[in-house]
Amino acid sequence: MTSSPLARLTRGLLLIASIVTIPGPLLAHETKCPFCRKPVLQDTADLDNEVALKFGKKRIEYRCVLCAIAEAKTAYTGDLTIVAPTETKGRPVTITRKDGKWSMTPETAVFIGHKVNHRICNLGYRAVTDPAAFDAWVAKHKDDLEGAKPLSLDEIVKLAYAAESGN
Repeated sequence: MTSSPLARLTRGLLLIASIVTIPGPLLAHETKCPFCRKPVLQDTADLDNEVALKFGKKRIEYRCVLCAIAEAKTAYTGDLTIVAPTETKGRPVTITRKDGKWSMTPETAVFIGHKVNHRICNLGYRAVTDPAAFDAWVAKHKDDLEGAKPLSLDEIVKLAYAAESGN
């Protein structure tokens, strides 16, 4: 049985309309971290997870803040910005390297730099807005972060610069 050109066109338009109206979560992009090669964790309704390094017009996504800073050591020389998720959705820490000097906003932010397997690096290598948020994050994830200490920006940069790709 053959369909008329009008029927084929109608089916084609319906197919295109269904693709265009697919809900957002089904269209979420998936990529691998260029540093550790593990999947970049997507943001959820309750928590931001994607770390983004902005270099010129490029925007590169990473699995955790440690990976982004480590990659900045060699792959992206010069000025750059890293947007790191925190414990609060929509309230990232902005890390900037300008003229070789690192800074961040808010200045009260600290980092969880607890050595963990990259399977849970979004817990163990994360920015938080202040020391109280650090305590709350560690308490919430006490099974994975027992003994964690807050790190300054200088300390997380030093730790990241010592990291090896693909681990």
